[in-house]
Amino acid sequence: MQVFQNHRLGQTDEMVSVDTSEAHRLASNLMAAQAKRSLDIISRKLDPPIYDTEEFVETVKKFVLDNNRVQIRILVFEPQTIVHHGHRLVDLALNLTSFIEFRKPDNEFKTFNESLFIADTTGYIHRHSTERYEGTLNFNDKRLSKILTERFEEMWGRATPDPNLKRVHI
Repeated sequence: MQVFQNHRLGQTDEMVSVDTSEAHRLASNLMAAQAKRSLDIISRKLDPPIYDTEEFVETVKKFVLDNNRVQIRILVFEPQTIVHHGHRLVDLALNLTSFIEFRKPDNEFKTFNESLFIADTTGYIHRHSTERYEGTLNFNDKRLSKILTERFEEMWGRATPDPNLKRVHI
C-alpha cells in the first residue's frame, strides 16, 4: 500500500519519497485522475512501465473527454525509440490531437536527464535521474510546482514537434 493513496491534488501538501516504477505508476495515475486542467511530462523514452499502461491511457482519455479545455504537453528525448516499440499514449494522442501534444527538446537540453510529471501546476513527481526510480512527489506544493513548471516552459518553448510522433497509422 502506497502512503500517498489518499492524497488529493491541490489539497495534500506532503513530500513523499518514491523509489519504484510501481510507485511512480500509481502516483501518475492518481494525479492524472484528479487533474482538471493540465498535465506536463518530461521523459526520455516516455517510461513504458509508467505511461504505456492501459490504466494510465484510460485515465488520460477520461481526463480529456471529461474536460474540454485540458492541455497535455509531453517532451520526449527519444521519439524514434517510442515509435519503433509502439506506445499506447502515442496511439491515444493520434486520436486526440487537439488535447495532447508531443515535442522533442532542443539540443541545448540533450544532457537533461530528469523525469518530470506536473498536474495542474500544483502536484508533481520528480526524478533526478531517468535511470533510477528514486524521486519525490507532492500533491500540493505550489511553490516547487511553479519552479518545475517554469523549467518545463523554458524547454517547451524551445522544443519542436517531432514528425515521428505525428505519423498516421493506416
